[in-house]
Amino acid sequence: MIDLVCLVADKNMESVVGAVLDRHEALGTRKIEKLMLVHPQRDSACYHDPTSLLRGHLGAARHALVILDRAWEGVPDLSAEDLEADVDRRLQQFGNGWARAVVIEPELEVWLFRRSPRLDEALGWRNRQPGLREQLAGIGLWPLEAAKPTDPKQAMEWALWEARKPRSSSIYRTIASTVGMKECVDPSFLRFQSTLRHWFPPV
Repeated sequence: MIDLVCLVADKNMESVVGAVLDRHEALGTRKIEKLMLVHPQRDSACYHDPTSLLRGHLGAARHALVILDRAWEGVPDLSAEDLEADVDRRLQQFGNGWARAVVIEPELEVWLFRRSPRLDEALGWRNRQPGLREQLAGIGLWPLEAAKPTDPKQAMEWALWEARKPRSSSIYRTIASTVGMKECVDPSFLRFQSTLRHWFPPV
């Protein structure tokens, strides 16, 4: 039996979540044996029908996570917490607290942004002046007083475009594999982390 089956909304999310799960010591868990599933209908299907792809893994995995963005076309006008509660209710059919939802507000990129030379390097901004943080502040995408960009996906796409680097899942994986986790205080990441620590405490 594997430890965790993780249903995510797209390939970038698969790369980020997979990389974070591999860093079990930084995450504060024991090593987690995982299976990553990408829903072909993306965020909408992860919200409306998270059970179809998970049902076949009920007896093969100790737990399951469903992870999706808050921002997608057609999303109900609800908070991230209410969207999580909706998905959690759908997952209750599996019983025994087997599965739980995490909704990222607004999108995956918010987990990746923090002041870090490793972020700058992965996005092609190593040794550039002015630096990425200052540039994003200057164009209004990351106010100096804010912990995160106002629109993290737009900030990521702008940084890559300026550096002439094509957006790819491998860049997302590199960031998630190298930047510090302690600096990520995003509520959805903390829910993700606390759930995993409860399910898979360190040995």
